[in-house]
Amino acid sequence: MKKIKLLIKILFILFAFYLIFHKIPFNEFKNIKIQNPFFLLLAFIFYNLSQIISAKRVDIYLKNIDINLKFKKQLILYYLGMFYNTLLPGGIGGDAYKAYKYQKEFNTGYKKIIKALLIDRISGLFAIFLLLGILSFFTSVKYAALLSLLLITPFILYFIHKFFFIEFKKSFFKNLLYSLIIQTLQLFTFLFVLFSLGIKYKIIELSILFFISSIISVIPVSIGGLGLRELTFLYGSEFLHINPAPVVMAGFLFFVINIISSLIGGIFLLKNDII
Repeated sequence: MKKIKLLIKILFILFAFYLIFHKIPFNEFKNIKIQNPFFLLLAFIFYNLSQIISAKRVDIYLKNIDINLKFKKQLILYYLGMFYNTLLPGGIGGDAYKAYKYQKEFNTGYKKIIKALLIDRISGLFAIFLLLGILSFFTSVKYAALLSLLLITPFILYFIHKFFFIEFKKSFFKNLLYSLIIQTLQLFTFLFVLFSLGIKYKIIELSILFFISSIISVIPVSIGGLGLRELTFLYGSEFLHINPAPVVMAGFLFFVINIISSLIGGIFLLKNDII
C-alpha cells in the first residue's frame, strides 16, 4: 500500500510538471537567473527559524500532557520528522515517528499525543487564514471582502480548543502568537526567494498566493507539496496577469530550501538515543 501511495504521488508530480511545461516553454526557465544569492541565504535562515519556532510550539502543546522534553532533543526530533515527511515519503510519516518516540519515552497514550500534534497543525493553518485576511486589506483583488472574513478565525480556533482540545486550551494565545510568527517567517522566506530572482512587484498579491499555495500543498497527493505549489503559482500568476515562469521557479526554490533543511534531520538518523 505504501509503495502504491508513493507511486501515485510520483505520477501526480510528473503530471503537474507536464502541465507546467505545457503552459510555459522550458527555455523560459533556463533564462531565469539568480540575481542576488544573498537573498537565498536569508531565505534559508528564515525558513529554519520558522522550523525552530515550530518545534517550540509543539513543545508547548506537549507540555500540557506532561511530555517534558529538553528543547534540544525536541528540536532534533522535529527535524527528524521533517526528514521522514519530505525525504522518506514512502515510509513512516514524520508525525507517526514522533508519536512513537513520545509514547515510548513518556507512555502518555497515543490519543493525547496525536491530539497535540493535530492541534499544532490546526493552529498553523488558522494562522494562515488570519494573515490572509489581514493581507486582503492591502490589495484591490475583488475577493478582498471575502478574504477579510478570515479575521474571525482566531475566535473559531479558540472554540476548537475549548470544545475539542480542552487539555490544550491554556496554550491557545501563546501558540497562536507562535503560529503567526512562524507563518510570517515562512512568508519572508518566499519573499527573499522572489527578491533573489529580481521579482519586486505585486508583493501583496504574491504573498496571498503564497499562503494559498501553503494551504493547497498539504493535500496528500504529492511529496513535500512539490507540483501542488508550482501549479498554484502557475494559475495564480495567470489570474494576476504576470509572467508565471519566475513565480513558478520561486515556488520550486522554496521546495529546494525545504529539502535542504530536511536533510539536517538526516544527520540525526543514525542516533538511537534521541529520546
